[in-house]
Amino acid sequence: MAVETKIDKMVTLLRKNKTMSLRTLARELSISEELVEKFALCMEKAGLAYIHYPINMIENPSVTYVAPPVEAQKAAHVGKLLSEYDITQQGDAIGHVKIFHSPEERRPLYLIALPEAGPGTRSYLEEVKQEVSRTFQIWVDEKNPEENRRLFEGRRKLISDIIKKDLSPSPEVLDELARIVLNEMYGLGELEALVEDRRLEEIVINAAKQPVSVYHKEFGWLRTNIRMKSEAEIENFSQQIARKVGRQISTLNPILDAHLGTGERVNATLSPISAYGNTITMRLFAKNPWTIVSFIKKENNAMSPEMAALLWQAMHYEMNILTAGGTASGKTSALNALLALIQPFQRIITIEDTRELYLPTYQWNWVPLVTRMPNPEGMGEVTMLDLMVNSLRMRPDRIVLGEIRRKREAEVFFEAMHTGHSVYSTVHADTGQQVLKRLIEPPIEIPESQVEDVHLLLVQYRDRRRNIRRTHEISEVLCGVSGPELNRVFTWKPRTDGFESAKAPHRYMEELNLRTGMTEAEVNADQKDKITVLSWMLKNGLEDVESVGRVMKAYYADTAGIVDAAEKGTSPQKVL
Repeated sequence: MAVETKIDKMVTLLRKNKTMSLRTLARELSISEELVEKFALCMEKAGLAYIHYPINMIENPSVTYVAPPVEAQKAAHVGKLLSEYDITQQGDAIGHVKIFHSPEERRPLYLIALPEAGPGTRSYLEEVKQEVSRTFQIWVDEKNPEENRRLFEGRRKLISDIIKKDLSPSPEVLDELARIVLNEMYGLGELEALVEDRRLEEIVINAAKQPVSVYHKEFGWLRTNIRMKSEAEIENFSQQIARKVGRQISTLNPILDAHLGTGERVNATLSPISAYGNTITMRLFAKNPWTIVSFIKKENNAMSPEMAALLWQAMHYEMNILTAGGTASGKTSALNALLALIQPFQRIITIEDTRELYLPTYQWNWVPLVTRMPNPEGMGEVTMLDLMVNSLRMRPDRIVLGEIRRKREAEVFFEAMHTGHSVYSTVHADTGQQVLKRLIEPPIEIPESQVEDVHLLLVQYRDRRRNIRRTHEISEVLCGVSGPELNRVFTWKPRTDGFESAKAPHRYMEELNLRTGMTEAEVNADQKDKITVLSWMLKNGLEDVESVGRVMKAYYADTAGIVDAAEKGTSPQKVL
């Protein structure tokens, strides 16, 4: 994806003729001698040419081309093409991805083609960077997004104006060149295109001598054709990320754990802490998070409609739910999907290390709270426990804790249940039984009587071999004679990749009867109505967060009307 400019044409002429006068170059390129001289000076700084100014003032200065070092040619890839797509940003294609199966690697490879400027144009862009840096600071404040947007637009306009004045490129080329400069000055260079790939979950740099790796939603871990130029470049990216969040990473403080305002979570380490070289690990979060409709979608098959209806009913009637699973199993995605099912008028307080939860705009009474790391002097830290205690004074109807990690957090979490709040959280565990063990045994060690306050356990599972995510089980917590016990209501069968109803819920029915007066038949009828609505939403493509939000708003305002519309297959435009 080459980006050609007048400077590239100038390089072509110089390659052919070796030495040319400024006047001749200006005539061939149809530009002024002053502009040719400016381009030549940029090339001279980059070691691509040198300008000869004659002693005789009558003679015209000349430019002599210097061939750059020969770069190793990238071998054309041979292998079966598995996937091919464009990466877009605001509607514009910024990269083209091809995923091949490599016979040598015996694994797929992720190859991305990015817009590339020729050596002459690159030398000019370096001069543009110098001019922009004299006008705008590189440092940005992640806590002031409005100011950042203003600065970003100011930088983009200045860069575009400079390039437009000198090169008069087409609008497409102008956009590409401006994007290259912006990404290299204020972003992560070539990595910015990877960040925009919605099919990636992780971007990993292990060292400069290793290619950048990515975790692809369809193909798992893949090596890419992008390499860092040096360990210094990786360290520079790490420091740039640290500055954005008001932190620092150095030889004295070689570990960085940061959460960017755009949602990405970044971990960085510097050598010699990481023995092979500097590292960066960036977790990307979905721009369009999964909803309950996404979970039951046939292509995803993450849970059955019956399971989704049970969870919706539990959220509707304010049951306490704990979501469990291993790393990257979909715990947060499941929790986020459940929160979109809450009534729009209820006050929701969410507490997280980083903003991963995203609720529909119809939930106007939502207050997201985020922890804060200490500054380099160790001051100003705000922990999850601090926010949890404070949230109890904010008159919440629902409290959401991003993750239970320590004993004090768990104690406040369960104390909130005793004060009459509906509480939700996540915990690392692979099964329902493991959840109980983690809560009851050290180091968390919550009294068994308090653990019984959780009504449902939702366990997510990630099959790394097949690269799939499933709801492994939904269990209710029973008050047993010797402590809390589990009754598995739904379970996933890996052999058939299907879901089955294991045992009928007991305590769940009792709790609903106690809270609402509903009989078992009425509870089952309500679940059936919810399945009908979910199927109607799926059929009509009402899958994104805002669409689910509109349906929930209408459902809680006129339940009978929405159920009737779903049963009749009425168009959503007529009822929403």
